[in-house]
Amino acid sequence: MKTAEIYKLRTHRKPLLSAAALLVGVLAPSVVLIWYTPDEPTAYGDVFVSTFEVLSLILAIVFGGWLLGTEYRQDTVKGLLSTEPRRLRALATKGVVGAAAMTSVMAATFSIGWAAARVVGSMNDVTVPWEGRSLVAFSVTALIAATVAYSLSAITRSDTFAMVGTVALVLVVEPLLNLIPKIGDYTIGSTIASLEQWMTGEAAEPVAVLSTGTATVTLAVWLAGFVATGAALFATRDV
Repeated sequence: MKTAEIYKLRTHRKPLLSAAALLVGVLAPSVVLIWYTPDEPTAYGDVFVSTFEVLSLILAIVFGGWLLGTEYRQDTVKGLLSTEPRRLRALATKGVVGAAAMTSVMAATFSIGWAAARVVGSMNDVTVPWEGRSLVAFSVTALIAATVAYSLSAITRSDTFAMVGTVALVLVVEPLLNLIPKIGDYTIGSTIASLEQWMTGEAAEPVAVLSTGTATVTLAVWLAGFVATGAALFATRDV
């Protein structure tokens, strides 16, 4: 099944277009900065890193929802399970292969974007430092978002509902929970802010309020809830 999943990622348009969009996105700031010289030297690196942060999160949600949701949309779930009848193993294999592909693409595109920013910066006597901690932090955030979308695709049996549900969680549910005293400190967004602050060594937005240990445990509980629910429904429902 692993070979089939790798083949699917190599041949389907959605993952290829997502990777291409991320690559174009991280190169675009450097292309613009060839003609526009910013007053702040750090802009050469900051713009490309910020672009990577936003694009990787959006594309992770799309990819995470597509990974399993497309099987339901194209009615190929039975074919998938004929290859690997052990449903939980099939779900895990698909998730692991997808996560490995995502990590590889993010590392490659980030490195290419940094190299481009460094070249353009050198044209203006600016040295762009390697932002390895940012790569790790934003890649982890993207993988978390993809995991939520992947779980929702198993719950809703739809890639569209998975993507919309994840976006609604980020843009609607999280802000509403943040309005509740104390409860808002333990949302997924709050835990990610704490972990990003720890990984990058910089203040995150929203401002982190949880310790690294508490944030890690809280995030693990959230993800376990999503994954366990999706896995249980995928394993027990008719396909």
